Amino acid sequence: MKSVLFLSIFLCMMTVPALGELLPEDLDKIRLIVKEEVDPIKAEITEIKQDIATLNGRVDGIGGRIDGISGRIDGISERIEGIEKIITWLMVLIVVAVGVPQVIVAWRSRKDREQDKKIEELTREIEALKQQRIVNP
Repeated sequence: MKSVLFLSIFLCMMTVPALGELLPEDLDKIRLIVKEEVDPIKAEITEIKQDIATLNGRVDGIGGRIDGISGRIDGISERIEGIEKIITWLMVLIVVAVGVPQVIVAWRSRKDREQDKKIEELTREIEALKQQRIVNP
């Protein structure tokens, strides 16, 4: 118990100087140290502000370029739409140019088949009549 009492008294004696007030010289030293640390930070902040201003200028320049590119893209898009219309009309033209003759050829071939059937029937009838004439003169 005695050792705890001595230890606590010893610790209290060690903390007594910490409770003392700051002298004006101490405050001046602290101000000098803070000033030495603040000045470089202020210089760095100024440099950072300049860098930000430079970056803002670059961003504005890039924004202008993007606007120009956007205009070009719009022009290209319009050209592509025109080309799509032309291709669509060409496809229609090709379909008509190929399809219509195919329809005409199919119609004619059907007509030709009908005529061939009629010719065959008439040929058979003629042959039958010739046979009858030969048999019954």
